[in-house]
Amino acid sequence: MQCVTTSQSGALYISNDSAVCDYVLITQAELQSLQLNGVIDTLNQLFAFDLEVFSIINGGMLVAFFTGHAIGRIARTMGKV
Repeated sequence: MQCVTTSQSGALYISNDSAVCDYVLITQAELQSLQLNGVIDTLNQLFAFDLEVFSIINGGMLVAFFTGHAIGRIARTMGKV
């Protein structure tokens, strides 16, 4: 990677000073690597399996199932009496 700065006339020139960096020149291989890593990162963020969220949802569903099952049993028993 090389830093490129602009002159007053708008021309671009390579700068050795890394503190002043208007633009960055990269090679084709670096561009492909960045694009591939960007796609992989995006896919990981969109489709990553979050264990914490899964455990919260799974726990809530289990509590709802057993609560509903117990209420159903109680209602059935009360209906027979």
